[in-house]
Amino acid sequence: MKAIKFIFSKFFPTVLLMLLQLSLIVFVLTVANEYFVLFQVLCDVVAVLTFLKIVNKKTNPEYKIPWIFLILALPVFGLTVYALFADPKLSKRESRRMHKIRQKAEPLCQNDHSATQTAFERMDGYDGISRYLSATSKLPCSVGNRVTYYKVGEDMWRDMLDELGKAQKFIFLEYFIVDQGKMWDSIHEILVRKVAEGVEVRMMYDDIGTLTMQRHGYWRELRKEGIDCCKFGSFRPVLSGIYNNRDHRKITVIDGRVGYTGGVNIGDEYINEKPRLGHWKDSGIKIEGPAVANLTAMFLPLFDVTSKEDLSYEKYFPKDLPTFADEGVLHVFGDGPNPYYTEQIGENNFINMIAAAKRYVWITTPYLIIDFNLSTALKNAALRGVDVRIVTPHIPDKKFVFDMTRSTYRQLMKAGVKIYEYTPGFMHAKNVVVDDMLAFVGTINFDYRSLTHHFECGAVMYRTPCIADMVADFNEVFGKSQQIDPKTFKMSKLATFSTLVLQLFAPML
Repeated sequence: MKAIKFIFSKFFPTVLLMLLQLSLIVFVLTVANEYFVLFQVLCDVVAVLTFLKIVNKKTNPEYKIPWIFLILALPVFGLTVYALFADPKLSKRESRRMHKIRQKAEPLCQNDHSATQTAFERMDGYDGISRYLSATSKLPCSVGNRVTYYKVGEDMWRDMLDELGKAQKFIFLEYFIVDQGKMWDSIHEILVRKVAEGVEVRMMYDDIGTLTMQRHGYWRELRKEGIDCCKFGSFRPVLSGIYNNRDHRKITVIDGRVGYTGGVNIGDEYINEKPRLGHWKDSGIKIEGPAVANLTAMFLPLFDVTSKEDLSYEKYFPKDLPTFADEGVLHVFGDGPNPYYTEQIGENNFINMIAAAKRYVWITTPYLIIDFNLSTALKNAALRGVDVRIVTPHIPDKKFVFDMTRSTYRQLMKAGVKIYEYTPGFMHAKNVVVDDMLAFVGTINFDYRSLTHHFECGAVMYRTPCIADMVADFNEVFGKSQQIDPKTFKMSKLATFSTLVLQLFAPML
Protein backbone atom coordinates (compact mmCIF):
# COMPACT_ATOMS: atom_id res chain seq x y z
CA MET A 1 0.00 0.00 0.00
CA LYS A 2 2.79 2.42 0.94
CA ALA A 3 4.69 1.53 -2.25
CA ILE A 4 1.64 2.22 -4.43
CA LYS A 5 1.02 5.50 -2.60
CA PHE A 6 4.66 6.50 -3.18
CA ILE A 7 4.52 5.68 -6.92
CA PHE A 8 1.61 8.07 -7.37
CA SER A 9 3.10 10.73 -5.09
CA LYS A 10 4.80 13.97 -6.15
CA PHE A 11 8.16 12.48 -5.09
CA PHE A 12 8.27 9.47 -7.43
CA PRO A 13 9.29 11.45 -10.55
CA THR A 14 11.95 13.21 -8.46
CA VAL A 15 13.42 9.92 -7.20
CA LEU A 16 13.31 8.49 -10.73
CA LEU A 17 15.17 11.50 -12.14
CA MET A 18 17.82 11.22 -9.41
CA LEU A 19 18.35 7.51 -10.15
CA LEU A 20 18.65 8.29 -13.87
CA GLN A 21 21.24 10.98 -13.10
CA LEU A 22 23.29 8.56 -10.99
CA SER A 23 23.03 5.81 -13.62
CA LEU A 24 24.10 8.17 -16.41
CA ILE A 25 27.09 9.48 -14.45
CA VAL A 26 28.26 5.96 -13.54
CA PHE A 27 27.72 4.74 -17.13
CA VAL A 28 29.75 7.58 -18.67
CA LEU A 29 32.56 7.15 -16.16
CA THR A 30 32.59 3.35 -16.61
CA VAL A 31 32.83 3.66 -20.40
CA ALA A 32 35.60 6.24 -20.06
CA ASN A 33 37.44 3.98 -17.62
CA GLU A 34 37.11 1.05 -20.02
CA TYR A 35 38.41 2.73 -23.16
CA PHE A 36 40.72 5.54 -22.07
CA VAL A 37 44.01 4.58 -20.40
CA LEU A 38 44.61 8.11 -19.13
CA PHE A 39 41.20 8.10 -17.46
CA GLN A 40 42.02 4.75 -15.79
CA VAL A 41 45.22 6.22 -14.37
CA LEU A 42 43.33 9.31 -13.22
CA CYS A 43 40.72 7.12 -11.48
CA ASP A 44 43.46 5.17 -9.71
CA VAL A 45 45.10 8.38 -8.50
CA VAL A 46 41.78 9.82 -7.31
CA ALA A 47 40.96 6.51 -5.57
CA VAL A 48 44.28 6.55 -3.68
CA LEU A 49 43.85 10.21 -2.68
CA THR A 50 40.25 9.58 -1.58
CA PHE A 51 41.37 6.52 0.37
CA LEU A 52 44.00 8.61 2.20
CA LYS A 53 41.43 11.34 2.87
CA ILE A 54 38.99 8.84 4.39
CA VAL A 55 41.64 7.12 6.53
CA ASN A 56 42.91 10.42 7.96
CA LYS A 57 39.48 11.91 8.55
CA LYS A 58 38.79 12.80 12.20
CA THR A 59 35.67 10.69 12.56
CA ASN A 60 34.47 7.36 13.92
CA PRO A 61 36.27 4.49 12.09
CA GLU A 62 32.93 2.76 11.53
CA TYR A 63 31.92 5.59 9.21
CA LYS A 64 35.08 5.03 7.13
CA ILE A 65 34.77 1.27 6.52
CA PRO A 66 31.77 1.29 4.13
CA TRP A 67 33.30 3.99 1.95
CA ILE A 68 36.67 2.21 1.79
CA PHE A 69 34.94 -1.08 0.92
CA LEU A 70 32.81 0.55 -1.78
CA ILE A 71 35.75 2.32 -3.43
CA LEU A 72 37.93 -0.83 -3.38
CA ALA A 73 35.15 -3.12 -4.65
CA LEU A 74 33.61 -0.78 -7.25
CA PRO A 75 36.06 2.08 -7.85
CA VAL A 76 34.10 4.13 -10.40
CA PHE A 77 30.74 3.71 -8.67
CA GLY A 78 32.29 4.14 -5.20
CA LEU A 79 34.12 7.35 -6.12
CA THR A 80 30.99 8.76 -7.76
CA VAL A 81 28.77 8.04 -4.77
CA TYR A 82 31.43 9.33 -2.35
CA ALA A 83 31.81 12.59 -4.27
CA LEU A 84 28.05 13.11 -4.33
CA PHE A 85 26.99 11.96 -0.88
CA ALA A 86 29.87 11.58 1.60
CA ASP A 87 30.47 15.18 2.62
CA PRO A 88 27.50 17.45 2.01
CA LYS A 89 28.92 20.90 2.60
CA LEU A 90 27.33 24.27 3.03
CA SER A 91 28.68 27.08 0.93
CA LYS A 92 30.82 29.62 2.78
CA ARG A 93 27.94 32.06 2.52
CA GLU A 94 25.47 29.59 4.07
CA SER A 95 27.96 28.63 6.79
CA ARG A 96 28.49 32.26 7.76
CA ARG A 97 24.73 32.88 7.77
CA MET A 98 24.02 29.87 9.99
CA HIS A 99 26.81 30.80 12.39
CA LYS A 100 25.58 34.40 12.56
CA ILE A 101 21.97 33.33 13.19
CA ARG A 102 22.91 30.92 15.98
CA GLN A 103 25.03 33.63 17.59
CA LYS A 104 21.96 35.85 17.53
CA ALA A 105 19.68 33.30 19.25
CA GLU A 106 21.84 31.46 21.78
CA PRO A 107 22.83 34.42 24.02
CA LEU A 108 19.16 35.28 24.55
CA CYS A 109 18.54 32.09 26.52
CA GLN A 110 21.76 32.16 28.56
CA ASN A 111 21.56 32.39 32.36
CA ASP A 112 23.90 34.65 34.25
CA HIS A 113 27.03 32.89 35.52
CA SER A 114 25.79 32.47 39.09
CA ALA A 115 22.52 30.84 37.96
CA THR A 116 24.41 28.37 35.79
CA GLN A 117 26.81 27.54 38.62
CA THR A 118 23.85 27.00 40.95
CA ALA A 119 22.38 24.51 38.47
CA PHE A 120 25.71 22.66 38.16
CA GLU A 121 26.14 22.51 41.94
CA ARG A 122 22.68 21.02 42.40
CA MET A 123 23.63 18.08 40.21
CA ASP A 124 25.72 16.53 43.00
CA GLY A 125 28.57 15.14 40.93
CA TYR A 126 26.52 14.59 37.76
CA ASP A 127 27.28 18.11 36.54
CA GLY A 128 29.80 16.81 33.99
CA ILE A 129 26.87 15.63 31.86
CA SER A 130 25.40 19.12 31.80
CA ARG A 131 28.76 20.87 31.39
CA TYR A 132 29.35 18.82 28.24
CA LEU A 133 25.94 19.81 26.83
CA SER A 134 26.56 23.48 27.64
CA ALA A 135 29.94 23.43 25.90
CA THR A 136 28.75 21.65 22.75
CA SER A 137 25.14 22.67 22.16
CA LYS A 138 25.73 26.22 23.49
CA LEU A 139 22.43 26.06 25.41
CA PRO A 140 22.31 26.37 29.23
CA CYS A 141 20.96 24.16 31.96
CA SER A 142 18.55 25.79 34.38
CA VAL A 143 16.54 25.42 37.57
CA GLY A 144 13.03 26.68 38.29
CA ASN A 145 11.32 24.67 35.55
CA ARG A 146 8.29 22.42 35.87
CA VAL A 147 8.31 19.29 33.71
CA THR A 148 5.27 17.09 33.04
CA TYR A 149 5.81 13.61 31.58
CA TYR A 150 3.29 12.01 29.20
CA LYS A 151 3.50 8.24 28.80
CA VAL A 152 1.39 8.21 25.61
CA GLY A 153 1.00 10.65 22.75
CA GLU A 154 -2.73 11.13 23.22
CA ASP A 155 -2.22 12.57 26.71
CA MET A 156 0.31 15.10 25.43
CA TRP A 157 -1.91 16.01 22.47
CA ARG A 158 -4.91 16.78 24.68
CA ASP A 159 -2.82 19.00 26.95
CA MET A 160 -1.19 20.69 23.97
CA LEU A 161 -4.61 21.60 22.54
CA ASP A 162 -5.50 23.24 25.84
CA GLU A 163 -2.26 25.27 25.92
CA LEU A 164 -2.50 26.24 22.23
CA GLY A 165 -5.94 27.63 22.97
CA LYS A 166 -4.39 29.94 25.60
CA ALA A 167 -1.76 31.43 23.23
CA GLN A 168 -1.70 35.23 23.19
CA LYS A 169 1.52 36.23 21.39
CA PHE A 170 3.13 33.50 19.30
CA ILE A 171 3.16 29.78 18.50
CA PHE A 172 6.11 27.86 17.01
CA LEU A 173 5.75 24.33 15.60
CA GLU A 174 8.62 22.23 14.20
CA TYR A 175 7.90 18.60 13.28
CA PHE A 176 9.41 15.82 11.21
CA ILE A 177 5.94 14.57 10.25
CA VAL A 178 2.68 16.48 9.88
CA ASP A 179 0.05 14.05 8.60
CA GLN A 180 -3.58 14.71 7.75
CA GLY A 181 -6.08 13.36 10.27
CA LYS A 182 -7.77 14.00 13.58
CA MET A 183 -4.64 15.21 15.40
CA TRP A 184 -3.61 17.73 12.75
CA ASP A 185 -7.20 18.88 12.12
CA SER A 186 -7.65 19.74 15.80
CA ILE A 187 -4.34 21.64 15.94
CA HIS A 188 -4.93 23.35 12.59
CA GLU A 189 -8.34 24.61 13.71
CA ILE A 190 -6.78 26.31 16.74
CA LEU A 191 -3.92 27.78 14.68
CA VAL A 192 -6.32 29.37 12.19
CA ARG A 193 -8.39 30.78 15.05
CA LYS A 194 -5.30 32.17 16.76
CA VAL A 195 -4.12 33.86 13.56
CA ALA A 196 -7.50 35.60 13.39
CA GLU A 197 -6.95 36.77 16.98
CA GLY A 198 -3.60 38.34 16.04
CA VAL A 199 -1.33 35.59 17.39
CA GLU A 200 1.85 35.06 15.34
CA VAL A 201 2.06 31.43 14.15
CA ARG A 202 5.21 29.99 12.57
CA MET A 203 5.56 26.38 11.48
CA MET A 204 8.13 24.14 9.80
CA TYR A 205 7.86 20.51 8.72
CA ASP A 206 10.34 18.18 7.04
CA ASP A 207 9.70 17.68 3.33
CA ILE A 208 10.88 14.06 3.21
CA GLY A 209 9.32 13.25 6.58
CA THR A 210 5.95 14.16 5.08
CA LEU A 211 6.86 12.26 1.90
CA THR A 212 3.41 10.93 0.99
CA MET A 213 1.34 12.68 3.64
CA GLN A 214 0.73 16.18 2.35
CA ARG A 215 -0.51 17.71 -0.87
CA HIS A 216 2.04 19.39 -3.11
CA GLY A 217 2.48 22.97 -1.93
CA TYR A 218 0.51 22.43 1.28
CA TRP A 219 2.81 24.87 3.06
CA ARG A 220 1.60 27.55 0.62
CA GLU A 221 -2.01 26.79 1.57
CA LEU A 222 -1.10 27.35 5.21
CA ARG A 223 0.59 30.64 4.34
CA LYS A 224 -2.63 31.84 2.70
CA GLU A 225 -4.35 31.16 6.03
CA GLY A 226 -1.84 33.41 7.81
CA ILE A 227 0.38 30.62 9.16
CA ASP A 228 4.02 31.44 8.35
CA CYS A 229 4.95 27.94 7.19
CA CYS A 230 7.98 26.52 5.41
CA LYS A 231 9.23 23.04 4.63
CA PHE A 232 12.72 21.94 5.62
CA GLY A 233 15.03 20.37 3.05
CA SER A 234 12.88 20.58 -0.08
CA PHE A 235 13.21 17.40 -2.13
CA ARG A 236 14.37 18.29 -5.65
CA PRO A 237 15.56 16.14 -8.58
CA VAL A 238 19.25 16.89 -7.96
CA LEU A 239 21.73 14.37 -6.56
CA SER A 240 23.04 15.55 -3.19
CA GLY A 241 24.03 14.15 0.19
CA ILE A 242 22.22 17.03 1.87
CA TYR A 243 18.97 15.00 1.68
CA ASN A 244 20.46 12.71 4.32
CA ASN A 245 20.19 15.54 6.86
CA ARG A 246 16.56 15.68 7.99
CA ASP A 247 14.82 17.80 10.62
CA HIS A 248 13.73 15.06 13.04
CA ARG A 249 12.87 17.48 15.86
CA LYS A 250 9.45 17.74 17.48
CA ILE A 251 9.04 21.17 19.08
CA THR A 252 6.06 23.26 20.14
CA VAL A 253 6.58 26.64 21.84
CA ILE A 254 3.69 28.78 23.08
CA ASP A 255 4.35 32.42 24.07
CA GLY A 256 7.83 31.42 25.28
CA ARG A 257 6.25 30.14 28.51
CA VAL A 258 5.32 26.55 27.56
CA GLY A 259 7.17 24.05 25.38
CA TYR A 260 6.72 20.45 24.28
CA THR A 261 9.12 17.88 22.89
CA GLY A 262 9.51 14.11 22.73
CA GLY A 263 8.83 11.36 20.23
CA VAL A 264 5.34 12.43 19.19
CA ASN A 265 4.91 13.70 15.63
CA ILE A 266 1.65 15.18 14.34
CA GLY A 267 -0.22 12.16 12.98
CA ASP A 268 -3.06 9.91 14.09
CA GLU A 269 -0.88 6.85 14.74
CA TYR A 270 1.01 8.83 17.41
CA ILE A 271 -2.21 9.28 19.41
CA ASN A 272 -3.53 5.75 18.71
CA GLU A 273 -6.32 6.96 16.44
CA LYS A 274 -4.88 4.89 13.57
CA PRO A 275 -3.61 1.54 14.95
CA ARG A 276 -1.20 0.74 12.11
CA LEU A 277 1.22 -1.33 14.22
CA GLY A 278 -0.85 -2.20 17.27
CA HIS A 279 -0.55 0.11 20.27
CA TRP A 280 1.77 3.03 19.51
CA LYS A 281 3.89 3.58 22.63
CA ASP A 282 5.33 7.05 22.67
CA SER A 283 6.23 9.73 25.18
CA GLY A 284 6.80 13.44 25.57
CA ILE A 285 7.24 16.24 28.05
CA LYS A 286 5.77 19.65 28.71
CA ILE A 287 8.20 22.31 29.95
CA GLU A 288 7.24 25.46 31.84
CA GLY A 289 9.94 27.91 32.88
CA PRO A 290 13.26 29.30 31.64
CA ALA A 291 14.25 26.14 29.71
CA VAL A 292 11.52 26.86 27.13
CA ALA A 293 13.96 29.46 25.78
CA ASN A 294 16.26 26.63 24.67
CA LEU A 295 13.51 25.24 22.42
CA THR A 296 12.96 28.73 21.01
CA ALA A 297 16.71 29.13 20.40
CA MET A 298 16.70 25.89 18.38
CA PHE A 299 13.58 26.71 16.37
CA LEU A 300 14.37 30.27 15.25
CA PRO A 301 17.78 29.76 13.54
CA LEU A 302 16.64 26.72 11.54
CA PHE A 303 13.40 28.47 10.61
CA ASP A 304 15.32 31.58 9.49
CA VAL A 305 17.75 29.54 7.38
CA THR A 306 14.93 27.51 5.82
CA SER A 307 12.52 30.40 5.17
CA LYS A 308 15.33 32.88 4.36
CA GLU A 309 13.77 35.37 6.74
CA ASP A 310 15.71 37.58 9.14
CA LEU A 311 13.62 37.84 12.29
CA SER A 312 14.30 39.96 15.33
CA TYR A 313 14.51 37.47 18.20
CA GLU A 314 14.30 39.46 21.42
CA LYS A 315 10.50 39.49 21.67
CA TYR A 316 10.39 35.68 21.66
CA PHE A 317 12.38 35.41 24.90
CA PRO A 318 10.14 36.74 27.71
CA LYS A 319 11.88 37.73 30.95
CA ASP A 320 8.90 37.61 33.32
CA LEU A 321 8.43 33.83 33.41
CA PRO A 322 7.23 32.13 36.60
CA THR A 323 9.72 29.81 38.31
CA PHE A 324 9.02 26.63 40.24
CA ALA A 325 10.81 25.50 43.40
CA ASP A 326 12.14 22.00 44.13
CA GLU A 327 11.84 20.89 40.51
CA GLY A 328 15.43 19.76 39.95
CA VAL A 329 17.71 20.68 37.04
CA LEU A 330 16.72 20.65 33.37
CA HIS A 331 18.98 20.83 30.33
CA VAL A 332 17.27 21.13 26.95
CA PHE A 333 19.75 20.73 24.08
CA GLY A 334 19.99 20.34 20.33
CA ASP A 335 22.05 18.16 18.03
CA GLY A 336 22.56 17.97 14.29
CA PRO A 337 24.92 17.20 11.41
CA ASN A 338 28.18 18.85 10.47
CA PRO A 339 28.83 21.74 10.00
CA TYR A 340 25.92 22.95 12.14
CA TYR A 341 27.21 20.93 15.11
CA THR A 342 30.81 19.72 15.31
CA GLU A 343 30.25 17.05 18.00
CA GLN A 344 27.99 14.00 18.09
CA ILE A 345 26.18 15.49 21.06
CA GLY A 346 23.32 13.02 21.32
CA GLU A 347 25.52 9.94 21.29
CA ASN A 348 28.06 11.41 23.70
CA ASN A 349 25.26 12.42 26.06
CA PHE A 350 23.97 8.83 26.09
CA ILE A 351 27.48 7.52 26.74
CA ASN A 352 27.92 10.00 29.61
CA MET A 353 24.59 9.01 31.16
CA ILE A 354 25.38 5.30 30.86
CA ALA A 355 28.82 5.85 32.41
CA ALA A 356 27.20 7.69 35.34
CA ALA A 357 24.88 4.78 36.20
CA LYS A 358 25.56 3.01 39.49
CA ARG A 359 22.45 0.83 39.90
CA TYR A 360 20.53 0.79 36.63
CA VAL A 361 20.05 2.36 33.21
CA TRP A 362 16.78 1.68 31.36
CA ILE A 363 16.26 2.62 27.71
CA THR A 364 13.39 2.62 25.22
CA THR A 365 14.12 3.10 21.52
CA PRO A 366 12.41 2.15 18.25
CA TYR A 367 15.74 1.19 16.65
CA LEU A 368 18.99 -0.22 18.01
CA ILE A 369 21.67 0.20 15.35
CA ILE A 370 24.66 1.53 17.26
CA ASP A 371 28.38 1.98 16.79
CA PHE A 372 31.28 0.53 18.75
CA ASN A 373 31.44 3.39 21.27
CA LEU A 374 27.80 3.20 22.35
CA SER A 375 27.80 -0.59 22.30
CA THR A 376 30.92 -0.63 24.49
CA ALA A 377 29.36 1.82 26.96
CA LEU A 378 26.30 -0.42 27.35
CA LYS A 379 28.36 -3.60 27.73
CA ASN A 380 30.79 -2.01 30.20
CA ALA A 381 27.88 -0.84 32.35
CA ALA A 382 26.38 -4.34 32.42
CA LEU A 383 29.75 -5.94 33.16
CA ARG A 384 30.31 -3.68 36.17
CA GLY A 385 26.98 -4.82 37.64
CA VAL A 386 24.60 -2.12 36.41
CA ASP A 387 21.09 -3.34 35.50
CA VAL A 388 20.99 -2.39 31.81
CA ARG A 389 17.63 -2.89 30.08
CA ILE A 390 16.64 -1.91 26.55
CA VAL A 391 13.10 -2.07 25.18
CA THR A 392 12.57 -2.16 21.40
CA PRO A 393 9.42 -2.84 19.33
CA HIS A 394 8.06 -6.35 18.79
CA ILE A 395 6.01 -5.21 15.79
CA PRO A 396 8.35 -3.45 13.32
CA ASP A 397 7.65 -0.51 11.04
CA LYS A 398 10.54 -1.41 8.70
CA LYS A 399 11.48 -5.10 8.36
CA PHE A 400 15.13 -4.66 7.37
CA VAL A 401 15.71 -2.11 10.18
CA PHE A 402 14.03 -4.51 12.62
CA ASP A 403 16.43 -7.28 11.53
CA MET A 404 19.39 -4.93 11.98
CA THR A 405 18.11 -4.00 15.45
CA ARG A 406 17.78 -7.68 16.40
CA SER A 407 21.25 -8.44 15.07
CA THR A 408 22.73 -6.34 17.91
CA TYR A 409 20.95 -8.32 20.65
CA ARG A 410 23.34 -11.24 21.04
CA GLN A 411 26.54 -9.26 21.63
CA LEU A 412 24.78 -7.05 24.19
CA MET A 413 23.08 -9.95 25.98
CA LYS A 414 26.40 -11.79 26.16
CA ALA A 415 27.69 -8.92 28.35
CA GLY A 416 24.59 -9.03 30.56
CA VAL A 417 22.36 -6.42 28.91
CA LYS A 418 18.67 -7.37 29.17
CA ILE A 419 16.66 -6.92 25.96
CA TYR A 420 12.87 -6.61 25.88
CA GLU A 421 10.44 -6.30 22.98
CA TYR A 422 7.22 -4.34 23.46
CA THR A 423 4.61 -6.92 22.44
CA PRO A 424 1.41 -4.77 22.29
CA GLY A 425 2.71 -2.81 19.31
CA PHE A 426 5.38 -0.34 18.24
CA MET A 427 7.77 1.26 20.73
CA HIS A 428 8.54 4.78 19.50
CA ALA A 429 9.50 6.47 22.81
CA LYS A 430 13.10 7.68 23.15
CA ASN A 431 13.62 7.56 26.91
CA VAL A 432 16.50 6.89 29.31
CA VAL A 433 16.30 6.66 33.11
CA VAL A 434 19.33 6.27 35.39
CA ASP A 435 19.19 5.41 39.12
CA ASP A 436 15.82 7.13 39.77
CA MET A 437 17.40 10.59 39.47
CA LEU A 438 18.72 11.17 35.95
CA ALA A 439 16.58 10.94 32.81
CA PHE A 440 16.33 11.81 29.11
CA VAL A 441 13.28 12.39 26.91
CA GLY A 442 13.63 13.56 23.33
CA THR A 443 13.65 12.80 19.62
CA ILE A 444 16.95 10.88 19.41
CA ASN A 445 16.85 7.20 18.44
CA PHE A 446 19.66 4.76 19.14
CA ASP A 447 20.63 4.55 15.47
CA TYR A 448 23.11 6.09 13.05
CA ARG A 449 20.57 8.38 11.41
CA SER A 450 19.58 10.11 14.64
CA LEU A 451 23.07 10.14 16.11
CA THR A 452 24.81 11.46 13.00
CA HIS A 453 22.62 12.77 10.20
CA HIS A 454 19.51 14.40 11.68
CA PHE A 455 18.65 17.59 13.52
CA GLU A 456 17.46 16.39 16.92
CA CYS A 457 16.62 17.69 20.37
CA GLY A 458 16.09 16.38 23.88
CA ALA A 459 16.00 17.15 27.57
CA VAL A 460 18.22 15.79 30.34
CA MET A 461 16.61 15.97 33.78
CA TYR A 462 18.19 15.63 37.19
CA ARG A 463 15.97 15.00 40.23
CA THR A 464 12.88 16.41 38.54
CA PRO A 465 9.71 14.96 40.15
CA CYS A 466 8.47 13.63 36.81
CA ILE A 467 11.29 11.06 36.79
CA ALA A 468 9.17 9.03 39.22
CA ASP A 469 6.44 8.96 36.54
CA MET A 470 8.99 7.75 34.00
CA VAL A 471 10.16 4.96 36.33
CA ALA A 472 6.54 3.86 36.83
CA ASP A 473 6.03 3.91 33.06
CA PHE A 474 9.14 1.77 32.51
CA ASN A 475 7.92 -0.80 35.03
CA GLU A 476 4.56 -0.92 33.26
CA VAL A 477 6.33 -1.39 29.91
CA PHE A 478 8.47 -4.23 31.28
CA GLY A 479 5.27 -5.96 32.42
CA LYS A 480 3.85 -5.77 28.88
CA SER A 481 7.07 -6.75 27.10
CA GLN A 482 8.75 -10.03 26.29
CA GLN A 483 12.30 -10.46 27.58
CA ILE A 484 14.54 -12.00 24.95
CA ASP A 485 16.17 -15.22 26.17
CA PRO A 486 19.82 -15.36 25.02
CA LYS A 487 19.70 -19.18 25.09
CA THR A 488 16.80 -19.49 22.65
CA PHE A 489 17.10 -16.30 20.61
CA LYS A 490 17.80 -16.91 16.94
CA MET A 491 17.32 -15.21 13.58
CA SER A 492 16.62 -16.87 10.25
CA LYS A 493 19.59 -17.58 8.00
CA LEU A 494 18.30 -15.11 5.43
CA ALA A 495 17.89 -12.36 8.05
CA THR A 496 21.34 -13.14 9.46
CA PHE A 497 22.98 -12.92 6.03
CA SER A 498 21.13 -9.74 5.03
CA THR A 499 22.08 -8.00 8.28
CA LEU A 500 25.74 -8.95 7.81
CA VAL A 501 25.66 -7.03 4.53
CA LEU A 502 23.48 -4.19 5.81
CA GLN A 503 25.58 -3.68 8.95
CA LEU A 504 28.55 -2.91 6.72
CA PHE A 505 26.64 0.02 5.26
CA ALA A 506 24.68 0.94 8.42
CA PRO A 507 26.53 4.26 8.92
CA MET A 508 25.35 5.35 5.45
CA LEU A 509 21.69 4.39 6.01
